Amino acid sequence: MENQEKGTLRSGLVDGVLLIDADNDPHMPSDFPLSAATLVRVFLRPKAALSRALQKRLTGLPLCATISAPQGGKNAADFVMAMHAGILHASLPMHLPFSIVTNDKALSAIVQELQRVGRVATLWTSHPEPGAEDTPRAQSSRSPRPRRGDRGGVRSSSRRTKPAAPPESAAPLAQGLTMAQPAPAPSQPGRPIAEVTAAYARMLARAKNPPSRLKALLNDIGNRTANSGWQPVEILEELKLSHGLRIDERGRISRA
Repeated sequence: MENQEKGTLRSGLVDGVLLIDADNDPHMPSDFPLSAATLVRVFLRPKAALSRALQKRLTGLPLCATISAPQGGKNAADFVMAMHAGILHASLPMHLPFSIVTNDKALSAIVQELQRVGRVATLWTSHPEPGAEDTPRAQSSRSPRPRRGDRGGVRSSSRRTKPAAPPESAAPLAQGLTMAQPAPAPSQPGRPIAEVTAAYARMLARAKNPPSRLKALLNDIGNRTANSGWQPVEILEELKLSHGLRIDERGRISRA
């Protein structure tokens, strides 16, 4: 599992991050769109056990891990969760959304900082404030951003928030953390081009503002599949052949 997870991170095919504070809120949004590419971390105090409900929802996910604080203490798991949030933020591309499940108001600072530096981030709790809606919902001071087919203006726990500030460097959040350097890109393709292209096509279909011109599309392909070993033009040709991508004489992009 460890090798599979490292390979997925290097290939840039993670579709989102879910961090669960199981000490304070051992739940998760019922409509959260989990997939094999969702990176999930569940944080517990020492010797604590994962709830049966979480076990049922998360079993079988290849990028899911439970992390226990090495020592006891009131805020031990919170510190570990904050550290991992910083490491993941500094390691993963800025377009990937983060969702944090907790009933600890102090941990809302993680979401606020992620939003401040340009990351799409959502705070979710199963214990809304008195007077709020009866059903659990995402709490955010930002305008909602739909994900995976959401429509209309009704907020739900699976919505992400659109940051108002321009992206800043990921370094401030991760200062003081010792991190391994990313592995160099392979000189030869490690995965079939059809698999890499299909994963990119799924991300492109979920994008709110996908590239509309050829040059922008090639740049986006290069950024998202940099470690796949395939050239952007090769992936572009596969998109044309197998995924209905069309490019007119002016470089404008459409899909069949």
